[in-house]
Amino acid sequence: MRSSGKKTPKSIAERTCQMMRFSCRSATEDDKSFIFESYKLSMGSYIEWAWGWNEKTQHNGFWTNLSIDNFKIICVSGQPAGAFYVEENEQRHWLRMIFLRPEFQGHGIGSTLLGLEVERARCAGKFLELRVIKINPAKRLYDRLGFTVVEEDDVTYSMKLVP
Repeated sequence: MRSSGKKTPKSIAERTCQMMRFSCRSATEDDKSFIFESYKLSMGSYIEWAWGWNEKTQHNGFWTNLSIDNFKIICVSGQPAGAFYVEENEQRHWLRMIFLRPEFQGHGIGSTLLGLEVERARCAGKFLELRVIKINPAKRLYDRLGFTVVEEDDVTYSMKLVP
C-alpha cells in the first residue's frame, strides 16, 4: 500500500484480531498456486451459485484479469492465510477481492483489513468500490461499514463507499 504522506492507521502488523495476529506482504509468482487454491476454497461455492465453476475457465480468467503485482498475501503466524487485491486510480480504490482460507475466517482478520482499506481510501479522499456475489455473507460487513449498493445484476451487487 502506497503512502500518500498523510497520517495512516496503525500498520496491519500492529493489529490484533481476537488473539490472532496477522501481517501482509506482497505476492510473488511463487504464490500463484496458493492464491488460486485459497480463492477456490473461499469463494468457489459462491461462484458456483452465480455462474457455475469450470476449473480451467476460472483459472485462466483469474490470471488473465488479475496481476500478481496487485496481490497482497495475508499471513497468520508467518503462514499464508489468504489474499487481497486492490486497484487504485486518481478517483478510487477498487477492492477486487479479499479472501481467507476457511480456517482463518471468523477471527476478525478480514474485517480489520477491510477497515484499514476504508481508512486508507478516506485519507486519500477516494471512493472505495467493490462487487460482491449476492449470497456472500460478507455483504453484511460491507453494509455495516457504510457501503451502499450503486448497481446490481442477477447475481452481484456493486457497492461504493464515499469518502
